[in-house]
Amino acid sequence: MRDFRVAPADDPEAVLAEVRERFAASRDFEADWRAQALEDLRFFHGDARNHNQWDAAAYQARSGGLGGSPRPCLTINKTAQHVFQVENDARQAAMSVKVNATGFGASAKAADVLEGIIRHIEYQSNAQQNAYANAIAGQVRVGMGWVHIVTDYLQGQDSFDQDFFIRSVPDPSFVYSDPNTIEPDHSDMRWAMIVEDIPKHVFARLYPEHEEEACVPLMLDPGEETEAQRETVRVMRYYRRSERRDVLWAAPQPDGTVKSLRQSEMTSEQLRALREAGARHRAVTQPHVEFFLIAGSTIVSHGPTVFRHVPLVPFVGIESVIRGRLDRHGLVRPLIDPQRMYNYSASAFVESVALQAKAPWLVDERAVEGWENEWSSANTSNRAYLPYRGIDPDDATPIPAPQRLDPPTGSTGHLQAMQNADLQMQMVTGQYQAEMGAPGNERSGRAINERQRQSDTANYHYTDNQGMALRLIGKILIDAIPFVYDTRRAVQVMGQDGTLSTALVMPGLDQAAAMVGPDGTPLPPQGQGQPPAQPDPGRQNVIEGAMLAVNPTIGRYDVEADVGPAFATRRQDAFNAISQILASDPASAPTVLPYLFKASDFPLADEIYEALTAGPSPQLQQAQETIAQLQQELQAAQAHLQLRQADIAWRAQKAQADTQLDAMRLQVEAQARQHRDETDRMAALGSIDPQSLRPVLEELVRQVLVQERGQDMQQPQVPEPQPEPGPSAPLHALPPLPTTNVRGDAVHAPRPVVGAVTPSPPEPGPAPPDAPAPTDTTNTPDTPDPNTPQEDLT
Repeated sequence: MRDFRVAPADDPEAVLAEVRERFAASRDFEADWRAQALEDLRFFHGDARNHNQWDAAAYQARSGGLGGSPRPCLTINKTAQHVFQVENDARQAAMSVKVNATGFGASAKAADVLEGIIRHIEYQSNAQQNAYANAIAGQVRVGMGWVHIVTDYLQGQDSFDQDFFIRSVPDPSFVYSDPNTIEPDHSDMRWAMIVEDIPKHVFARLYPEHEEEACVPLMLDPGEETEAQRETVRVMRYYRRSERRDVLWAAPQPDGTVKSLRQSEMTSEQLRALREAGARHRAVTQPHVEFFLIAGSTIVSHGPTVFRHVPLVPFVGIESVIRGRLDRHGLVRPLIDPQRMYNYSASAFVESVALQAKAPWLVDERAVEGWENEWSSANTSNRAYLPYRGIDPDDATPIPAPQRLDPPTGSTGHLQAMQNADLQMQMVTGQYQAEMGAPGNERSGRAINERQRQSDTANYHYTDNQGMALRLIGKILIDAIPFVYDTRRAVQVMGQDGTLSTALVMPGLDQAAAMVGPDGTPLPPQGQGQPPAQPDPGRQNVIEGAMLAVNPTIGRYDVEADVGPAFATRRQDAFNAISQILASDPASAPTVLPYLFKASDFPLADEIYEALTAGPSPQLQQAQETIAQLQQELQAAQAHLQLRQADIAWRAQKAQADTQLDAMRLQVEAQARQHRDETDRMAALGSIDPQSLRPVLEELVRQVLVQERGQDMQQPQVPEPQPEPGPSAPLHALPPLPTTNVRGDAVHAPRPVVGAVTPSPPEPGPAPPDAPAPTDTTNTPDTPDPNTPQEDLT
């Protein structure tokens, strides 16, 4: 392929020469396809009026144009149904672009907004029904369809803001593209042009200032102009892609980081400093696309665009290059021969039936003589019987009875040929009767889906090429959005379910996405003036009047195409799945039931979902908050009461313990006092002379005897046993305790036992005059001699 030089934009003659050269190169490269595509398109639209599915020579011979009687030439267009099967499947699918954040400051929230912006561009362009549907039709029918992306001012608004629009290309043959492309999606093509001939009066209305200049047509080929083209003006929209060369420098920053700067954006001082510092640098190119509008032989307008790729996107069918010649086709071309075979067999079958006899009866004219009217109307009247003559009246010979002939029958060979042609059409398309709607042997839903999947697999290359084109459309828009949305503006963002929301494009924002207030001021992040429980950013615009703002110039984004079931289909699948979950697990209804209504498509389903997920009303919520506060206060009071009860119980236990301790202390003190008293008593008894106790004891004994005598008067006398000396001897028989007291003296030693303090014996001194003489008690026995007679105390 030739490598064409790029003419300077300010040289109109050079640009026109470049256009002629490139147009001729594309026309020669695609010449075979253009001729065949026209035939394929005519064959697809063949019917009983135009007979485009018949070969011209065969149709002329059968229609009587070469002499002879006309013969049937039927057109039963089964090709269109096979083509529509693929096209309508694509129309039912949801063609959407998904944007992913890939780094350099990009965020997932900004990617969602950019994806919603692209979806809204498709919506305002009606791309699904216009541009995409038209491109898919060209892809399936002739092997190529095109989509045109343009920028234009917003309609119906007094504003200088522009937006993107996706336009359709009615005829794929209008587009002439770079034949040197290598990529299957043609994303590397360096130029393309749309050529169309419009009536002169329409051109005069669109471009009144260039009416005279457009009268001279752009002669792309000598002798090309026809009589019809003299009343039209050839208008060309020519795009060419080129690169701006630049140098990228790694500029060190004061904080130690390195910032990449382009030499074209630097001052001479900065460039000199980087060169002296020996900073790293490399050559880079920046792709850009120029646009030229050519009417006739005049360049009406030209200038740079916001695109980095040529904004013409192809939807490729089946494309191949054989020995330098391009070959493209869709689904129509493989169906041409089977379709013609079917038309010829159907025509021959009808012809064979038409040539057979139509008489229903075989009779002898003598048998119906006289009843001609009845027999002639036998096929139109409901007679109970038909009379006939069985014997000839002249010679009395029998006449054969009338016989009904067999009805006309078609040729089984022609009928078999029709069936074979139908089967061959199914074979070349991969679409069998089950996929075309005819009942098959499949009964279960799984078997039906598997059969449908086989058909989708046979024609999946069309679906895959649609996704490839859709991805290129998304990439073109993602690259161009920062140049069109270069000022602060509010944009519409569309979700997958068709809901619209508003976002704010702020090129001066210091991050890819942030929540801003109604005045455009970024809201502080959580923890800096925000409550701990911050709402979701997606709902914050509803709750607080805030809005999500994005800066499309920050970050890098990539796109992927999603060509799958439409949202309505996926919504129905979700409804069926949730219904099965509820049927198998009714206990999950409180959690799963709201999503069932969200996936429903009947009236008031959205209102029911909002009612189930909206939460309580403000009054009920306030009452619930009051109840919760009272419950907290009650729990606090109960906890305080439990603490008080525990404290009271502890104090009671302590008082009881103190009382027991006091009683024990008093008991111990009483026992100690009693012990002390006993000790003192024993000490006192030990220090008293037994003789001094005699009077007391005698009195005590006497009282006891008196009491006993009073009792003896009522009871018999029992002789009293005589005590024997020993441990149980009477008190007077017990030996006295050793003591230092003089017998008969007064008791003066309180504790004479062991451990008691015994006073020292007094110093011997002169005795008082009336003191008795000391008695020697050394050998005096402590107890009286039992042999010595004692005085009778009684």
